[in-house]
Amino acid sequence: MKIKSVVSRFLGKIIRIEILNTSLRRLIKLFLPIMPKNVISSIPVVGIICLKLTDSKKIYLKSDEDPIAQLLYWHGIDGFEHNSIQLFIKLLKYSDTVFDIGANTGIYALIAAIDNSHRMVYAFEPVPRIVDYLKENVKINKLHNLQINSSAITNYDGKITLYVPSFTIPSSASTLQGFRDVSETISVPALTIDSFVAMNSIPKVDLIKIDTEATEHMVLEGAKNLLKRDEPIIICEVLKGRTEKYLHSILDNLQYKYYWISDEGLIEKEQIEGDGTYKNSNYLFITKKKIRVVMKEITV
Repeated sequence: MKIKSVVSRFLGKIIRIEILNTSLRRLIKLFLPIMPKNVISSIPVVGIICLKLTDSKKIYLKSDEDPIAQLLYWHGIDGFEHNSIQLFIKLLKYSDTVFDIGANTGIYALIAAIDNSHRMVYAFEPVPRIVDYLKENVKINKLHNLQINSSAITNYDGKITLYVPSFTIPSSASTLQGFRDVSETISVPALTIDSFVAMNSIPKVDLIKIDTEATEHMVLEGAKNLLKRDEPIIICEVLKGRTEKYLHSILDNLQYKYYWISDEGLIEKEQIEGDGTYKNSNYLFITKKKIRVVMKEITV
């Protein structure tokens, strides 16, 4: 058993050597139509990958232990959060300023910035190891309209403890203690959206994507002034049993409507309820006024 484990680790290292990995991927692509999707998704991808966004626009991503880049390489732009990504792209038509809160390695922020070089995009990501990937992705795409902030967005300004799992890219890091098994805790800057908007004199925010691992309601608590001023469209992760009632307490009085982003399209919900299967965890939060504006682009 020990020998098998050693051999497995050795082979794992070998196929992560970039030149060998590139050759392996070329070979595997010959058999993609007959290979199970879950098997393909588990094959590591090392190097810089290129994704087609439109006929004339491409996204480049650094891929080295990044599970999102890996999924996107094998399955294209639809390989990660397909329903939410497609909705996000449609909503960009109405969005001059975009906030990506919990940006991870940046797929949403990169799409927004590459789609329109005149759009201003702000990506918020507090995990240092992930910020390095995000910075590299901004650099290789030669973007000047995407600004990175390494603060944890919450409901106060100051410092906050971040609980970081042991993964190379710990995408489930959270400021919520006990949310995941962790290997380290680090202190990072804490910031509210309202403070950030005021400090940077941002006149309007049109679209916000939030994925902060069970603290999304705290993000919105720190954005109450912005929510009242701009009524931004929000794509927000909702983990079942974690944040639903808190999100209602913030958004109900602001005339927001709630739509689950499902495989069948947008499904209106009177009560926010996370998907117990965790397959489609995102919701669209949008005010009655805004939904009239974007109705041509979305199907309810």
